[in-house]
Amino acid sequence: MNKTTVTFLRGLVVFALSLACPVSARSADPMIVGVAGPAINMVYSFVARDAGFLQKYGLEARIVMFDAGSILAQAALSGEVKFSVSSGPATIAARTQGADSVIIAACVNTLPYSIVAAKGITTWGQLKGKKIAISRFGSGTDTAIRLVLKKFGLDPAKDVIIVQLGTQPSRVQALSAGAIDATIISPPLDITAKKQGYQILVNIAELKIPYPQQIIETTDRFTRENPHTVKSFLKGFIEGVRYATTHAEETKKVMHKYLKTTDPEILEATYQSFVQVTDEPCYPNMEGIRNAMDEVAQRVPAVKSKKPEDFVNTRFLKELEKEGFFKQITK
Repeated sequence: MNKTTVTFLRGLVVFALSLACPVSARSADPMIVGVAGPAINMVYSFVARDAGFLQKYGLEARIVMFDAGSILAQAALSGEVKFSVSSGPATIAARTQGADSVIIAACVNTLPYSIVAAKGITTWGQLKGKKIAISRFGSGTDTAIRLVLKKFGLDPAKDVIIVQLGTQPSRVQALSAGAIDATIISPPLDITAKKQGYQILVNIAELKIPYPQQIIETTDRFTRENPHTVKSFLKGFIEGVRYATTHAEETKKVMHKYLKTTDPEILEATYQSFVQVTDEPCYPNMEGIRNAMDEVAQRVPAVKSKKPEDFVNTRFLKELEKEGFFKQITK
């Protein structure tokens, strides 16, 4: 990687840091964990940090939000972001194109989104020729919308116009303004949209499509040089996942902190929606990796020569299982 590229990528990280929520840190130089968002299904990173599980295993972390997984993947190449919590396609595309990014765990192995349409659109056929908004091309929302459109008999390349509009709030605003006809969003925005009279065409989670929606990514180099840190991070993150799924009220307080809402109905519905799609003990689903590969291959043809196992390193999960870690945290 040349010096100019590294400088640019580090600039991306600095910019994201300037937008991140302020956090407390006992060390002057905490480890940066990048999160593709903002989306509440990424709450596990904040629970692991705010509830003290990362600190329990000796880590100080700063959680930094990026607008989309594709942007986070670019920033991670700089080496400033040690772990990324994102969706699988970005890792698959980056690794195929020469990066040493690798998936080491996955806590959500299906699609947690809903397709929300403008008022008056109640059937899939009515979407023909219409505009559907995602975050960015190459992101998890991009792959997800294409998979679902195909499932319902629509060709994403011919039957609809897919546009990129950034964050979920931006997409909902565009829907409200009539600039688009549908979008893909996750709780709590889908719940809010339904209250406002918009049509939810499908709750994708109910379709149970295998898909690497929320994965933990690092690099081959980092796993070689810092195996203890990798294992410690997984311990803290996975224990945070376990805590979140078994401590509803405490987790909803963390959600409230980042959602800025006090509506108990929205908080409860949002909490139940992501618990519904959470997998423990966070092993990646190989069928889901394959689904993501098939979609990524349409823009990165070299993926066709790869296997799902080429993108995954479960060494640390297997070590934790052998050591009895998963049994320990379920007691």
